[in-house]
Amino acid sequence: MTEPSATAMDELWKLVYTSFRFPFLHAAQRLELFTLLKERPGSTLDEITTELGLEERAGHVLMLGCSAFELVRKDGDGYHNTPATDLLAGDQDAFMPVIVRYTHEMLYRPVAWLYESLVNNENLGLHRELLAGSSATTLYERLAEDENLEKVFTAMMEHQSRSVVEDLVEAVDFSAYQRVLDVGGGTGTNSIGFAQRWPHLRATILELPNVAKMANERIAEAGLSDRVRAVGTDIMADEFPTSSHDCVVYSRFLEIWSPEQVRDLFAKTYRALEPGGHMVIVAVAQDDEETGPAHAAFMSAYVHTVASPEGRTYTPREFEQWFTEAGFEPVDRLHPGRFDVILRARKPVAG
Repeated sequence: MTEPSATAMDELWKLVYTSFRFPFLHAAQRLELFTLLKERPGSTLDEITTELGLEERAGHVLMLGCSAFELVRKDGDGYHNTPATDLLAGDQDAFMPVIVRYTHEMLYRPVAWLYESLVNNENLGLHRELLAGSSATTLYERLAEDENLEKVFTAMMEHQSRSVVEDLVEAVDFSAYQRVLDVGGGTGTNSIGFAQRWPHLRATILELPNVAKMANERIAEAGLSDRVRAVGTDIMADEFPTSSHDCVVYSRFLEIWSPEQVRDLFAKTYRALEPGGHMVIVAVAQDDEETGPAHAAFMSAYVHTVASPEGRTYTPREFEQWFTEAGFEPVDRLHPGRFDVILRARKPVAG
């Protein structure tokens, strides 16, 4: 029997230790260690332990883990942040601190049920962790019950929505569109962004009735009720309105649906669009080779264990195949940010 190489063993141990690295990251952030080291770089172990209000033993555990997992750098007796953990210092409502908090509160334990979720083809992470001991039957019912979870989830969604709409309005010129249909547009971040950027543009959001109500409140606060409105509907069951929309947008919405459901949505989109109109898809997509990127794998595990009993991440090629079957012509692919792909398709004028 051939002995494994030292490199292979080191790599395997590194993978095993990954389950400890994130808890150290989260604990250090929650204790505001990174903020302390940004304000006082070179602090010693005794100074850190005292400032964080920890007992000596706990301080040793924390700083050993943070050093071993390269969350901090030790120089002599003093500790310093790395460039990465420096991003977690300061404002704890900033994007990356919110993402770490969200990952701890809503993903870490549920995704531990990935094996069972795969074997049973169900989102068991949701049921075994987030819904355990609760009368709620869905993620959103659970969020309504738990103020902390709702706050964490809402903060993450607001950050991600702002990031997506910033990329979208920079990558796609909406000036040629007059009426946009924003399917699954949440509480209106995209449509509000479109209307603020292009004063002639009008937008309709399709959402669940309770979400549409919240969206209309946000739209009113933005002073855009004359051009943007949200309509409560069952997106899968109801036909889309056909009131002269020349653009339909799906922003990080298609991942929760099965391939058959996505095909149905594309067919409804085709029926609702004016000839020559565009469909714009923003998605956390796999690459066409189905080997990455890492964020698509992360999203895929989240969808499978928590978010949806039917959806998954798809490749751009799959989306293109499905919307071509519906009658659309591919226009282009764009990669404006770190995570998303933007696909545009056109309904032929003679279609």
